[in-house]
Amino acid sequence: MTTTTTTLTTLPSDIIHTHILPRLDGPSLSSTATVSSHLHHLCSDDHLWADVTKSTWPSTTHPRVNTLISTFPSGHRSFFHDSFPALFSDTHYRSSTPPPPSTTVPPQLISAVDIRFKNDVVYSAVQFTDTSPDFLTSELQIGFSDDPTCPGSGSETRITRPIDVEVDELAGADLATLADLEQSVTLSWIMIYPTQRRSGNISSIKPVAARQDWMGNETVLKFVTVLPGSDPGEMVKCKIELVLGVNVGMCNLHVKHVGLKVEDLSYRGLNGGEFLVILQRAILEENNVRRKVMDGEDRLRRYKEFKEMRRMKKEYERVEEEKRVFVVKMNYVVIFVSFCFSLYFLMLMLQ
Repeated sequence: MTTTTTTLTTLPSDIIHTHILPRLDGPSLSSTATVSSHLHHLCSDDHLWADVTKSTWPSTTHPRVNTLISTFPSGHRSFFHDSFPALFSDTHYRSSTPPPPSTTVPPQLISAVDIRFKNDVVYSAVQFTDTSPDFLTSELQIGFSDDPTCPGSGSETRITRPIDVEVDELAGADLATLADLEQSVTLSWIMIYPTQRRSGNISSIKPVAARQDWMGNETVLKFVTVLPGSDPGEMVKCKIELVLGVNVGMCNLHVKHVGLKVEDLSYRGLNGGEFLVILQRAILEENNVRRKVMDGEDRLRRYKEFKEMRRMKKEYERVEEEKRVFVVKMNYVVIFVSFCFSLYFLMLMLQ
């Protein structure tokens, strides 16, 4: 009796394309494409990648975003490969390469934010930020808010659902709930650079810290990605704060605010122009930036390394300031001693 072994490569193309490939997620689809040239061809269908992209990030269903993604070099496949792994840089690397003399400034910068709790989408929104002269020279602050009077409340394609955790209406999240949120919440913040037809995920995907703000009865989750700065040898922190509020009468949480700021080692907030330089170099994987799917240990290690770098720089600046003060004091001493000697010799001459 002869047995026949059926493999994926021996199945008819229409069966593979219609019944198998649509069931795969993005990483599985990418892996399947490497098996053979035939499967690579089948996996290159933009409709497959469009479905994967929209299911992974519902914010990309926005018509303008979807149209822009279709202009990427390989459409939705390029966008997925740009955005699924987070941007990553070795904090021990120090570049001596100055930034390019000019940076292409797009008319708008697009932020696509998707938040999940235990893999269920609880928030999804898109914001188009005009790169006006005020944006380029002012401290960078991009935010999404549930308050219509706040900046950033005009985001589009919004999905807002309650986060199914039980909290005290007055006290908010306890330690067990904070630990659950740290493990179960994921946040994707994709920056789309329209003129480059490229994108990058500047979120650490999972939180690096969580705390309860007792004064405002808010739960705050912090996401951090460390990237090379616009100056050689400098590192910056892309800090995303997710603020969760308590739903009155329901004793669960909802997304109240999501905000992005970028700080250097001296706690200085960078402006929009500086951020554009950093973002452009990062999404092009320049200055030792790579894309990587990181685990929890990687995320925390990068965050702790940045905090240690910040502490060391602060200590260095303190020592340098003490040296400067010492030199100034010594100069005053020398001047005073010189004056005393001059006065002494003058008195001798007058006698």
